[in-house]
This record gives sequence, C-alpha cells and structure tokens, in this order.
Amino acid sequence: MCKDNGIKGKVIDETRNTLVLEVAGKRKTLMKSGNRFVVESGGKTLRIRGNDIRMRPWEYAL
Repeated sequence: MCKDNGIKGKVIDETRNTLVLEVAGKRKTLMKSGNRFVVESGGKTLRIRGNDIRMRPWEYAL
C-alpha cells in the first residue's frame, strides 16, 4: 500500500519518474519528484521522499 496526499492504493507499476497506483479499481499515476509517500509492507511503514527514489526500479533494488 502506498499513500500520498490522501490518496491510498496499491502500487501496480513504476517508472523512473512515476508510481502507478490502483485506487478504487482505477489507475492513478503520481509523479515521484516533489512528493512524499508512506509505504506499508510486511507490517512495516516507510516514509519515502519521491526524489530519493527517482530512478528506475532495478537501480535502487541492487
């Protein structure tokens, strides 16, 4: 789960500059740059600045 500015949904895709969330059965694309995200996974909560993850997913997964 990811929420940003009151938008809460499941992350279904990611590009270098965006996160795509599924919100109420619809896709919502959010820019990473300039936004902050709260990600919940495995019982943990992470607060992430979009600028810190503004890269391709495999570049920060290493």
